[in-house]
Amino acid sequence: MNRIGVLIVEDHQVTLEGLTTGLSREADIDVLGAATTSDQGLEMALALKPNIILLDLHLPGSTGPKTTVKSFCSIDGAHVIVFSGENRMAFIQTVLSMGVAGYLLKSENVRTVADAMRQVMMGKKPVLSAELVSGETKVTRSEQEVLKMLARGMKYNEIAERRQASPATVRKQCELLLLKLGLESREQLIAWAVQSGYGNLELEP
Repeated sequence: MNRIGVLIVEDHQVTLEGLTTGLSREADIDVLGAATTSDQGLEMALALKPNIILLDLHLPGSTGPKTTVKSFCSIDGAHVIVFSGENRMAFIQTVLSMGVAGYLLKSENVRTVADAMRQVMMGKKPVLSAELVSGETKVTRSEQEVLKMLARGMKYNEIAERRQASPATVRKQCELLLLKLGLESREQLIAWAVQSGYGNLELEP
């Protein structure tokens, strides 16, 4: 049995202890270490060379989620699985585009986290919490740009001008989004975009 070496980077002590204890009980998983800050996590990752880094996004000693993800994803041989309470699809899709191997919500139990690690080691990427799968797989990069503009209050003609397309093309793209997301009106689409975080162009610090 190939064993999976794991580094946990998490600043919430109760969550950290629960993960460490639970994952240590899995027959094929070795918890190599645990860090509570970004800097400590990076140092330990370089020294311990884990197969998996289970990473919280909001850590002391980091300049923000985007920088944190980039730093950990740059470590050779390590697969990064984000473990976060943030469930807005715009945020999650941005994180996934940066090369992480998975994104799990903190509502998941330890067994699900362990199974996700096994899936990553078997080559499945990205591994996502079940409730995120439908939203993540449906929206293309081009559609994300349209959703960002809708969430910021832009009209079809304004979006068309910004994207150098015709209003009819933008309208068709929005109609396709309605079908994909199971929505019925432009107003519902705008509300969905706002609630999903598409009004934020960057990850928050």
